[in-house]
Amino acid sequence: MKLLEKLPNPKRLMLQALKQGWSVEGLSWAAAWGFTVGIFPIYGVTTGTLAAIGWAGKLNHAVLQGFNYMVAPLKVMLILPYIALGETLFFAEKRFSLSLSEFTLRFQEDPLATLRQFGLSFVHAIAGWLVTFPFILLGVYGLIRFLFHLHQRVRYISRESLS
Repeated sequence: MKLLEKLPNPKRLMLQALKQGWSVEGLSWAAAWGFTVGIFPIYGVTTGTLAAIGWAGKLNHAVLQGFNYMVAPLKVMLILPYIALGETLFFAEKRFSLSLSEFTLRFQEDPLATLRQFGLSFVHAIAGWLVTFPFILLGVYGLIRFLFHLHQRVRYISRESLS
């Protein structure tokens, strides 16, 4: 439970940004980019990538990074499926056979040797992510837009019932 307490609260993030004058569309794109890039299967590149996307697209950085951090546990769960998808795309004969914990241990012991041995697995993971990228980006964008409109409708209905 302590992990969940440390994750950003997406509803609070979005409502604070709305109060600051950010548009629903801009916040929906920021959430979608933060979520989609946040599950990129290689560690160490998402924060900088999202900073560049936020700067170029004039998106809310708190929402971008909040969703990036929020999906960190999902990123871990998707690494092996992304590798498997990439292996399928490239018709790889040799399949990745380590558990994520074994791979992490090897990487911590000797990063360069691990990169040499499993470098193609990183390429497979990136390829798998690239295939899913547009669907996830547009799906999350649509879902967030829908949730914003639902939230506004509920607020309107509750105001009407109080009158």
